[in-house]
Amino acid sequence: MTEEIQQQFLSAYDNYHEAIYRHCFFRVYSKTRAEELVQETFMRVWQYLMQDKKVENIRAFLYRVANNLIIDESRKKKEESLEVLMDKSPAYEPSHEGHKSMEKKVLYGEIIDNMEDLPPDYKDILVLRYVDDLDPKEIAEILDTNANNVSVKINRAVKALKIKFQN
Repeated sequence: MTEEIQQQFLSAYDNYHEAIYRHCFFRVYSKTRAEELVQETFMRVWQYLMQDKKVENIRAFLYRVANNLIIDESRKKKEESLEVLMDKSPAYEPSHEGHKSMEKKVLYGEIIDNMEDLPPDYKDILVLRYVDDLDPKEIAEILDTNANNVSVKINRAVKALKIKFQN
């Protein structure tokens, strides 16, 4: 059984560690802290699996663990604004392909600036949907709700973001 668990864990790491990193980065805006959160996420998942506990959807479970770690951290310390962090370390912007066009960087900046004023649950759900590319069913597993509620929140968050762009 241990070999099967080990294989499941290694496969999950290979398939999802980059996505979990991007998710963490877009939530904490710190390269170093995002790397630490990814490490802590996989350590906790490993410990959970080694207790012979079953995980139906490993991807959703990884996001849930990472999400809970981020929430715990945000409760412990006061958040710095995104602008301050990006001024300190603009080179830490993650990129899936290693480069982005100038147009994408400008759009990214505008979207992040407008997301800052959204309610936290809207920001979280937009990151899960459009940065992490998770479907509403997976997001529902992560947030411990149902897919209909997630879809409604995504629509409301997108509408709120559109209104901010129009102003």
